[in-house]
Amino acid sequence: MNPSDILKPLEPQLRDDGRADAFLVSTAAYPAQKPQFTTPAWASGNSRALAKPWFAAKSHNLRMILLQESPAAFRVRNLFVSANALSRA
Repeated sequence: MNPSDILKPLEPQLRDDGRADAFLVSTAAYPAQKPQFTTPAWASGNSRALAKPWFAAKSHNLRMILLQESPAAFRVRNLFVSANALSRA
């Protein structure tokens, strides 16, 4: 893969209303919350944010939890996921 390909939006191919783009950028920006990491230039700011909020849950109660615990890198892009969305077992 050409490194410049990561800058190209995925939405035209996936037609997912930009969710994959928002997840990709949020996932790249998330580690930058720690001092030893920096956000890649292509993932800085609110780039590729969703126009409407997207929740990783359908129930109202779970959505309220996601509003509170979603990491900032995801919230700024209108993605609401669990606090441990990027954790591994």
